[in-house]
Amino acid sequence: MRGVVYPGSAQTVTDLIAGRIQVIFAPSSTVVGLIGQGSVRPLASTEAKRASVAPDLPTISEAALPGYHTGVWFGLLAPAGAPPAVIDKLSKASNAALADADVLKQLSLQGLEARGGCPDDFRAFIKSETERWEQVIKSMPDAGKATK
Repeated sequence: MRGVVYPGSAQTVTDLIAGRIQVIFAPSSTVVGLIGQGSVRPLASTEAKRASVAPDLPTISEAALPGYHTGVWFGLLAPAGAPPAVIDKLSKASNAALADADVLKQLSLQGLEARGGCPDDFRAFIKSETERWEQVIKSMPDAGKATK
């Protein structure tokens, strides 16, 4: 396969449906409705475990590449140096929203899974993801070389 960089998911999905490309990696929130309509067919999910929105869909790790796991995540961030009281208030409000059944239902309909947690846990997660992807990039054969 040859990777093609698109400016966004919408253009990528348009080309997939039109048959100009054969396969894409897309956030579930972008394609879950299209899957339901039968416009696109899911092949596998990229997370380490099966998505709750599609429990019968295998992961890439299960289907073809053991150990493969990646995904899109969203988080709430504040400017560096934000007062701890503000961070605490935002954290509590965010976690309260993620505990609300209506919010969870709407996220689930989009294929998103709420995790919540404390700022220190999120900081550690970002650090681990940065380190993991740094190793992936460094292990690439042409890492650091300019492309033509």
